[in-house]
Amino acid sequence: MSLFTDVSLIVLFPSTLLLLTLEIVLASYKALYPRWTTKLALSNLVLNILWMLLIVYLLINPNLIRPYLAESLGRVFQRSPEDITTQVSLIVMLVGLGSIATTIIDSFMGFKHLRTERIKQLFK
Repeated sequence: MSLFTDVSLIVLFPSTLLLLTLEIVLASYKALYPRWTTKLALSNLVLNILWMLLIVYLLINPNLIRPYLAESLGRVFQRSPEDITTQVSLIVMLVGLGSIATTIIDSFMGFKHLRTERIKQLFK
């Protein structure tokens, strides 16, 4: 990972903003046109894969989040950041794994909706 030594959260902000914008556009499209097509399911899958890549990158590099979160939580709980580092690592890992689980479920549900749409069209 020597290629990404200078990466900070500020560098990841544009990609996160782009993914959020694409998510809002896709959610708006889903709300306006509730019929699932193959193109919609695939775009949902691609967007979820991009989110997972970003989350995995953040999980692989915990030093991007851990110092800032440990400092903030240390102030909240009136403890030193060194005392709370293990809990912060656990929190970051659980949130990351939960996010990955929800993106996998969302991708699966997209293709499930597509299959039910096709079944509905067969019985029309």
